[in-house]
Amino acid sequence: MANSDITFIAVGTPSKKNDDIDLSYIKKVSEQIGKALADKKTYHTVVVKSTVAPETTLTVVLPLIERYSKKKAGSGFGLCMNPEFLREGDALVDFMHPDRIVIGEFDKQSGDTLAQVYRKFNTEIIRTSLNNAEMIKYASNALLATLISFSNEISNIAEKVPGANVYDIFKGVYSDKRLSPVVNGVKIKPGVLSYLHPGCGFGGSCFPKDVRALAAFQKRKKTSR
Repeated sequence: MANSDITFIAVGTPSKKNDDIDLSYIKKVSEQIGKALADKKTYHTVVVKSTVAPETTLTVVLPLIERYSKKKAGSGFGLCMNPEFLREGDALVDFMHPDRIVIGEFDKQSGDTLAQVYRKFNTEIIRTSLNNAEMIKYASNALLATLISFSNEISNIAEKVPGANVYDIFKGVYSDKRLSPVVNGVKIKPGVLSYLHPGCGFGGSCFPKDVRALAAFQKRKKTSR
């Protein structure tokens, strides 16, 4: 950190028994970063890349860094939240050719510093608040998981209907111009339709964990009806 301008936090956030995320690694590294910043004279930006629930960067990372560095965010150091959108098996391609880069920023200086890192990437850069950036990650994964689950539920229903074929059913669904728009006379099938397809269900290291974590966060906020 003494010889750099930006530090990325990319530690794991595994699930706890109550489905919430375990922030012990986030807390430990925030403490370590804070202690390192205490001895640094120049401006430094800290970027959270780990998948964390909304408000984590503001209510966990920020106060820990401030406590151990004895500096204030915005003046003593910069703070951003920069979620990753990487598919298993295609992480390198997805990183080098992203369809968007989300920068959640504590203030403009923090965001400007991180935007410079991505200045040569030819893609849309979305600059927003810290909480929004955290929520974008969860909303994206939850939507894709929902599409997969919805497809399988339709398949389960179709199996109980004589003569029904789920693939013919979804062929009809895909034909909706809102799902398969016509561009220059050619019908386009967006990649998202691959998630609206019956199969073995969703898995991997992100979807199950993130969906459970979002549900746990919802319970804490008491938004369920």
